Formats: sequence, C-alpha cells, structure tokens
Amino acid sequence: MIFTTLIVSDINKLKVRKMGDISNNFSRSEFACKCGCGFMAVDVELLKTLETVRSHFNRAVKITSACRCESHNKGVGGSQGSKHKLGIAADIQVKGVKPYDVYLFLDAFMPNSYGIGVYKSFTHIDIRKTKARWRG
Repeated sequence: MIFTTLIVSDINKLKVRKMGDISNNFSRSEFACKCGCGFMAVDVELLKTLETVRSHFNRAVKITSACRCESHNKGVGGSQGSKHKLGIAADIQVKGVKPYDVYLFLDAFMPNSYGIGVYKSFTHIDIRKTKARWRG
C-alpha cells in the first residue's frame, strides 16, 4: 500500500477552515510547524492512525506537535533524526486517557512497525516502517 504526504509550502495561502477539513476529526492546520514557517505535511497513513486512535478511545485527540522545520526542531530539543522533520510524526494527547494507555493501544495496533514513545504528558507516534519503542 502506498501513502502520500501532502506538503504546503506557504501557510499564508491557506484559508482558515473548521475542524475536520481533511478527515472526520482533524484539520490541516493541526499539523503545521508551530514556529509559523509554513512547513506543513499531512501523511495519509499517520492521519488514518490518528483517526484509529480517536475511534478506539472515542475521545478527542489533540496534536501537540506534528511537523517541525529544522530550526523549530532544534529549538524544542528534538533529535537530529526526528521524524517530525519528515512530516510523519505526531505527539498526541487523548482527552481523559493516560499517555501510557495510548502507548499500549498503539503498540498492540502496530506491533512490528512504527515509532511509539510515551512521555509524562503525551504519546509520540511516527509511521516509520521499522519498530521503535521508548519512554521519554
């Protein structure tokens, strides 16, 4: 199965849209680099995975970080090999659900691939093809 990443180079060209403009529960703007540089990618496989999380828990999923340009990634202490820089990662919080419980679900959902990390206040998910697991 082939998935596509959509990249928008100039955020100023986008119209403001309501929640759910690219899927039932997510908007394109949620994936944008937080520094305002305009880097924004929406990977279809990542989006489908986030919708699966939303459906499983039947709770709102907040994307706290998705795309990061090199400068922003460095500013937030991200790793040099961060999947956020490729637009294939998201840090998420599921309303009313502990990050470790989200981690356990994602690990069971994709036991042989993806990068999944658990932190005190969020869960990291990236759609790399190899398996990686960690606690931050």
